Amino acid sequence: MRVFRFLRRPSAAADADTSLPGGRGRAVAIKQHTYLLMLVPGLAMYLAFIIWPFANTIRVSFYNWSGLGPLDDFVGFGNYTHLFNRAPINRQFSNALSNTAQVFFLSTVLSTFVGLGFALILSRKIAGSRFYQALYFMPNTLSVVVVGFLWNLLLNPQFGAVNAVLRSIGLDSLARPWLGDPDFALPSIVAVSAWANMGFPVLIFLAAILGIPSDLLEAARLDGASELRVVATIVIPLLWPTLITLIVLNFIASVNTFELVFAMEGSEGGPFFATDVLGTLFYRMAFGGVGGVYAGTGLGGAAALATLMLVIVLPVSVFVIIYQRKVSHEY
Repeated sequence: MRVFRFLRRPSAAADADTSLPGGRGRAVAIKQHTYLLMLVPGLAMYLAFIIWPFANTIRVSFYNWSGLGPLDDFVGFGNYTHLFNRAPINRQFSNALSNTAQVFFLSTVLSTFVGLGFALILSRKIAGSRFYQALYFMPNTLSVVVVGFLWNLLLNPQFGAVNAVLRSIGLDSLARPWLGDPDFALPSIVAVSAWANMGFPVLIFLAAILGIPSDLLEAARLDGASELRVVATIVIPLLWPTLITLIVLNFIASVNTFELVFAMEGSEGGPFFATDVLGTLFYRMAFGGVGGVYAGTGLGGAAALATLMLVIVLPVSVFVIIYQRKVSHEY
């Protein structure tokens, strides 16, 4: 009787065989992969709002299109060649590209490296370190428009607090129209941006520093290494992947700079295009503006500029990600 029951019971191999029509094995296999259905909504939104706009922008860049009607005026690489050869757009483009490079360099120094210095100080667990962390991060909670309006008032050459403080301490020669001087307008905006975004690199660096095993630091100190040597030979090398990540994020943000320049200097990037960056140039080309190049002539040139911005950002980001994997440390 026991043998008969054993022969009639389906074997585990038969249950697992997904080739059997209507078998339980196929149902189990499908059930195990139902979690993939949860990816469909997110993937659909990503394709609809990220991939499709990117692909459509690249397609529009090959046409002379006003934004209305069908794409029927194919110009090939004409919109791209105009950015480099057609006056005055070529001068505007080279100026915006140069200013964007300056934004990246200055913001890397003022935000990333200064943020690293603040993080190293706070990692010493000084009195009130929690308060300073919140204080550094507080400007990140402000809207870009609020930051621009606030610093427009502070940097006002007549009643601004910055010039008032300089005059009160006898540094009248340093007082100037910060946003009206072509030599100081762009550094002033970058300094404001660094002030507004300082909290992010500080918190990231601080978390990375606190994640370093204390045994490594204590062993170096017991061997007689000074604090400066500990930072230079242990902390900084272990923070190198984090530093690279923040520099890449800063590079992407610099290429996409628009809001703060627009809030403080307008769409023309004044004075005399001294603060004009790729973002403001794209805005004028796409939507027009007072004195803007390509004003009202179509979206093909703006799409070409947007594609070039993607070409600038994407290879650098991919290269740095690959490099970061090679220099990452495990401890």
